[in-house]
Amino acid sequence: MNNKISIVMPTYNNEKTIGNSIRSILQQNYSNWELIIVDDGSVDKTKKICDKFASYDTRIKYYKQKNSGVSSARNYGLHKINGDLLMFVDADDSLTENALKILNSTFDKNDLDLCIYSWYEINNGSKQRHYYNRTELSATKEEYFKKIVYSSNWNNYSGGYPWNKIWKVSTLKNNRMVFFNEKLKMLEDRLFVLEALDKIKRLKVINTPLYNYYIRDESLSHSKDSKKVMEQAYELYSAIKVQYQYVKKKHISALIDAQKSNLQIEINYFMTVLKSPSKVINKKQYFKVLSDFRNTKFRFLTLKYLLKYIIVKTYLFKFGIEG
Repeated sequence: MNNKISIVMPTYNNEKTIGNSIRSILQQNYSNWELIIVDDGSVDKTKKICDKFASYDTRIKYYKQKNSGVSSARNYGLHKINGDLLMFVDADDSLTENALKILNSTFDKNDLDLCIYSWYEINNGSKQRHYYNRTELSATKEEYFKKIVYSSNWNNYSGGYPWNKIWKVSTLKNNRMVFFNEKLKMLEDRLFVLEALDKIKRLKVINTPLYNYYIRDESLSHSKDSKKVMEQAYELYSAIKVQYQYVKKKHISALIDAQKSNLQIEINYFMTVLKSPSKVINKKQYFKVLSDFRNTKFRFLTLKYLLKYIIVKTYLFKFGIEG
C-alpha cells in the first residue's frame, strides 16, 4: 500500500539547520508524503528558507503562528495533516536515506498502529548508533508504556520522544485526536507518547536507524546558566506530576512506575538545588517540591539514586527541614 506520510516539523529560528532537515525529506526515494512546517514566530530567515522550498514542491506546506511554544506548533500541524501515517521531524534534525520507504514497507507487512525505530545521535561530529536490545525488540505495548513512565535511562525503550516513532493516523483519531499538552514546558512529548500508546494495539520495533538526532550545546538542556537550570529542574518536576495524574486516572497498572518517576524527579530537583546559588532558587517552588517529597513513598530505584536520596535527606535534615 502506498501510504501517505504526514510529517510535522515545528520550527523556531532554525535558519542554520532547517534547510538540511527539509532536504533530507526531499531526497527520500518514497514520494507520497506531505511536510507540514509550523513556524512558531521565528524572527530570523526561517520563513524565507521555507517559502523557497515550498515554492517549488507543493508537498511542502508552510504555516506561521505567533510564538506559543513547540507543543502549540505541533498541535497546529496535527490539525493540518491529511496522511495515513504520522511522524515528527525537528527542524534541527534529519531523516536518513530511504527512511520513508522502509517505514511504509514495515507498516504494509505488519498491519501496525505504531512503528518505533532506531536513530543516530550526532554530537560535535561524533556519530553514535542507538541499538535496541532483544528485550526491547520483543516488548509489549504495556512494557513500553511502563518503561517510558519510569526508567533510570530515558533512552531505554525509545524514550518518550516523538521523532523516533510513526503512527497510524486513524488510530490516533479514534474517539478523539491525541494532542500535546500546551501547558507543559518540558516532557510534553513524553505525555503525548503515553496517551497515544493507550490507543494502539499493534506495534513493532526495528533496529534500523532512520533519524539523525543532533545534540547542540546551545540548547536549554545543556545550559550553564544556573537560573535556567533551576527553572528547568522545576519544569521537569511539574511535567512528571502531570504524567502521574494521567497514569493514576487512565493507566493504573503503571502506578508504581509513576511513583518511581515522582521520586526520581524530586531527587533530581534537590540535587540541582544543592549545586545552585541560593539566589536563583524560587522558594515557593522549593517548598512545593519539598511537600511532595515528604509524602512520596520511598521505592528503590538504583544504587546511584539511593546514594542521591541519602544525600538529599541529609541535606534536608542538616537545615532542620526534614527529620
